[in-house]
Amino acid sequence: MKKPHDPSRGRIRALTFLILITFFALAGQLSRLSLAQQGQFLQSAEQQRLRSIPLFAPRGAIYDRNMVPLAQNRPAYSVFIRYPFYEREDILQRLSAILEIPVSEITERVKQKTALSEYYEPVRLKDDISLEQYTTIVERGHELPGVEVQAQAVRVYPNKELAAHMLGYVGEISDSELEEWKGKGYLAGELIGQTGLEAYYEEYLRGEPGVRQIEINNSFEPLSEVVTRQPEPGDSLVLTIDSKLQATAERALAWDMWRIRNTIIGDGPWPNARAGAVVVMEVKTGAILAMASLPTFDPNLFATGISQADYETLQDPLWTPMINRAVQKAYQPGSTWKMMTSAAALDSGVIGPYDQIFCNGVYDKAGNPKDWTPFGHGHVDTIGALQGSCDIYYYEMGYRMGPDVMSAKAKEFGFGSKTGIDLGGEVAGLLPDEETRYRVWEQELNDPWGIGHTVSSAIGQIVQVTPLQLARYVAALGNEGRVMKPQLVQRVVDTEGKTVKEIAPEQVGQVEIHPEHLEAILAGMVAVDTPGGTSDYAIYPLPGLAKGGKTGSAENPPRDDYGLYVSLAPIDDPQIAIAVVIEQAVHGSNTSAVARAIEAAYFNIALPTYDPANIPKEFPANTQALRNKYRVYGTGE
Repeated sequence: MKKPHDPSRGRIRALTFLILITFFALAGQLSRLSLAQQGQFLQSAEQQRLRSIPLFAPRGAIYDRNMVPLAQNRPAYSVFIRYPFYEREDILQRLSAILEIPVSEITERVKQKTALSEYYEPVRLKDDISLEQYTTIVERGHELPGVEVQAQAVRVYPNKELAAHMLGYVGEISDSELEEWKGKGYLAGELIGQTGLEAYYEEYLRGEPGVRQIEINNSFEPLSEVVTRQPEPGDSLVLTIDSKLQATAERALAWDMWRIRNTIIGDGPWPNARAGAVVVMEVKTGAILAMASLPTFDPNLFATGISQADYETLQDPLWTPMINRAVQKAYQPGSTWKMMTSAAALDSGVIGPYDQIFCNGVYDKAGNPKDWTPFGHGHVDTIGALQGSCDIYYYEMGYRMGPDVMSAKAKEFGFGSKTGIDLGGEVAGLLPDEETRYRVWEQELNDPWGIGHTVSSAIGQIVQVTPLQLARYVAALGNEGRVMKPQLVQRVVDTEGKTVKEIAPEQVGQVEIHPEHLEAILAGMVAVDTPGGTSDYAIYPLPGLAKGGKTGSAENPPRDDYGLYVSLAPIDDPQIAIAVVIEQAVHGSNTSAVARAIEAAYFNIALPTYDPANIPKEFPANTQALRNKYRVYGTGE
């Protein structure tokens, strides 16, 4: 008997067939994925198992022009802690006691590190640990799992404060710096130049980090490690600086300040002469031979992390020791500006080099400002006006020219703009050109410019310049008007001493000045340093050295005036230009001994013992001996 037709059986067979087809399709796809993508899966698993840890490269060294090291590295040990051990309170407590840092500081460093990088990377807790700390960590290693001590290159400045502002210092990269530099391969925990040459030439000094590869388990604990790429040290800098002359400049500046504060100089002592700067420039090349700024600091304080107490000391708002006064602070130049005013007056034709002006001590064309000496200077020409620093003569020059003519000539010397020296933070100063007069005097000060402002600017009482700008201006007078770009670095060299980059002298401007006019100005500078001049070189001449200079005093109400002095030597073939500024030194003649000490060292001239430029051997170590030796009246230690 034939079975009746069951339509469901056909549907079951069709469904079974469909399931089988789907199964075989999925099996084929799975097989294809397993075979074709097996390498990718294995690679991903390997990446999860291996981690790359950076090895920071030693920074390049910094040398003076004679290859004397000014910044280098020394071996030291740093302490690190790895995940997950930095989450254990017992380990942190032990580390806190050994390293003498609070647990809160350790946890803060962990938080900063893990916020910026992967948690498996070790966290650096302290650099340059002592031998006792190193020994304790090694001996108690079983109590400190995850803690390791690594050899690191620590920045060291062997001469401590010498050239500190110029060299700068390094510090651990901040969050904002990491964001800025991450595109160039910078990493959390890395040291980076913060100021000075360390910052300006960071890309040369840094070097290339190496790589340490570690194998970890599923708890992120290390199983093994191997260095896959050694770090490459950075390139080194060879400076234009002469470290011996730099030391002389710093000692001379410090000694003169002590002398001004503690002994009778003219109408002194002046107890607040505690800050200043000096720049020594090679006339024909623009090379900086010395650059000092006081007060100063020891950059070694920053190399391994500065203490809060030291940091607060360096933030002193009154004396601001972290500021490089040679380039980061602008001063009124006072009468050191008068060669510029002479150049502008002679070039514009408002007077001839030997035309005379009568100075009776009062100038009646602009509110009766007085000369610095109440009886005046009588009849003076360019040379006599510079020699006696006659204000009346220069008031008249300012009156005849006006501010725009003076500003135009000042710009030829490079005033009013940055010099372009290879340091950060340089300021441009201030010139009263038309735009500045409107913006500053009319809008900001609500003091519309008048003839009184003009004649004051002619004697350097309104304009603002840096000591570096002053040195370059004097160098231009000794270099037939050529304005050179100041430079601190001669060349960059690699680890084998091969030159990577050479920095040649560069002329960046030319002062238009007739040879006859320049001759008169230089003669006036020579007269400043001879009998009848305003400096003390007439009393303390340098044997065998014919030179020129100019003193200046800048108003600084309500505090004491600033003292300035510029120098050019030797006058017949100028080699060096010097600019000195001492805040609250009152008179320019008080500061000229600084230049004389530098010139004596540079030209190998022996100073007599009675010359105040002769720095006593007791200074600065034994000030009590100095107080016994000299007629000391001040209390401004």
